[in-house]
Amino acid sequence: MPRVPEHAVVSRLANQSHLAMHRHPAEDFGDSFIIIKMLSAGVCGTDLAILGGSRPDLANVLGHEGVGTVLHAPEHAGISPGARVIINPVHRKRPSSVIGHSRGGIFREFFTLDAADVLEGGHLVECPPACSLTDTELALVEPVASVLYSIELLREKSEAGLLLIRGSGTVGVLAAKLWSILTGSPAILVSKSDEHVQWLRDSVRWPSNVRICSITTAAEAIRDYSEYLGAMAAILCCSRESAPEGFCWLLDGVTDGAIIDLMAGFPTDHKETRLGGVRLNEVRWNNICGMSSAPATAARDSSTGKSIYLVGHRGTAERHILQAIELMSRKVISIADIPHRLLTLEQLPGAVKKMLSADTRRHTNWIKAIVDFSQVHRGESDADC
Repeated sequence: MPRVPEHAVVSRLANQSHLAMHRHPAEDFGDSFIIIKMLSAGVCGTDLAILGGSRPDLANVLGHEGVGTVLHAPEHAGISPGARVIINPVHRKRPSSVIGHSRGGIFREFFTLDAADVLEGGHLVECPPACSLTDTELALVEPVASVLYSIELLREKSEAGLLLIRGSGTVGVLAAKLWSILTGSPAILVSKSDEHVQWLRDSVRWPSNVRICSITTAAEAIRDYSEYLGAMAAILCCSRESAPEGFCWLLDGVTDGAIIDLMAGFPTDHKETRLGGVRLNEVRWNNICGMSSAPATAARDSSTGKSIYLVGHRGTAERHILQAIELMSRKVISIADIPHRLLTLEQLPGAVKKMLSADTRRHTNWIKAIVDFSQVHRGESDADC
């Protein structure tokens, strides 16, 4: 019978808005369980939205982007002990079941899953044995895979052309770079903050056909790409609170016949009146883990008269994750492209608190926090994270 030793876990406090680390006692599991020793885990905007109260997810332990080593797996589990595995959080047959959202996540030293659930849900993807990427690099695989899924859906209707991105976090940066590299077409990344725009320009290595703009300067940038006759594709990847405003901004910015991918979630029961009351959150359920899919949703914008096509997705397929590993292995995209900070698990609560604070967030010099479980805490206080 496999046994998980006493280990550190970061979980939500009683008020649900902050995190704290505690020790979880040793525990025995049945032979049907897969036991994973976590190696690295990324902090996602979704984690922050859950803690900030804009998402209703109930998981006590958050975290869904990560990699670990399998310590125990039953026979016929499809995974062998010693393998490095990428966590694929969305259950491909029950997409409301999501690691780190509706069920316990990976901000802990040891993570366990029932093998039958892993096989049915596709929750683990084995990293190719020859892969030379480090554990912390692999923490970026899941968000890269999600962006690849987005690009795949957009290219079904718009093979190439100018891409407009509203949202300037990790996903926005990855989307701008990957669209530029994979399609050869330009991308315009739009942030609300002029200060953040300047910081991104100075802090990130950008392809020559990617422009970083504020809301007030984006229209001019779109006009500069006049040979593309406007933006035919767009991605919404801002915060849930900003999503309704950001989506309307995209409606104004794209051209007639454009396709918009809704990577951002919307407040519960939000209906877009400009599109006749379309429930935008429901569009995001039309494509699940690369398995079930539906045609783009067609709508007409009552404010501009434009025909608009909407897509969205939840989760990723194994093929997206393996493609992400392959692109990162070839340095097509890398962790160096994302200003990031490596943390110990003990430092995670303080770092997240800083990321949630409007006063301190804008003074950070990173947009991605990654827990490196191999790091030893060096005594910094939460305020130093």
